[in-house]
Amino acid sequence: MNRLFSYFHSLIFILAVVAIMVFPTQKALAATCTASACNGLNPQGTTCWNDAYNAVVRYASTMYNANKYSPGCIANWSYTRNTSKTWLAAETVGVYTYHGDQKYLYVWNSMWDGSGLVCTRGYMGPSYRNYNVSTASACA
Repeated sequence: MNRLFSYFHSLIFILAVVAIMVFPTQKALAATCTASACNGLNPQGTTCWNDAYNAVVRYASTMYNANKYSPGCIANWSYTRNTSKTWLAAETVGVYTYHGDQKYLYVWNSMWDGSGLVCTRGYMGPSYRNYNVSTASACA
């Protein structure tokens, strides 16, 4: 009888765990910001960073620039990455450019309203704000 009770108890526990996994109890988090309310905000650590994908990628030399887009936040930003540490910049064309203050493998800039067309570019060079390589615009 004890073994049957133990088996039944274990089965209930397993079913409860499966139910929690299949039917999460937490609601989805609301977007940190939406569209123009995202302008100028750092995407890292926000819900925007969590659901972002590379909308368009442009390559140049050993680096690339990704126009990141968050559908939950309706916001874009520029993400520039290189294969080795160097001076990088990430630009949202006509809006904002983040210039890395030291050699980095990757940099990104602030978000911009993604309800319209947003273009980004990446830069790399031998010293701070001295760039000799840039990507073509990545527009999404």
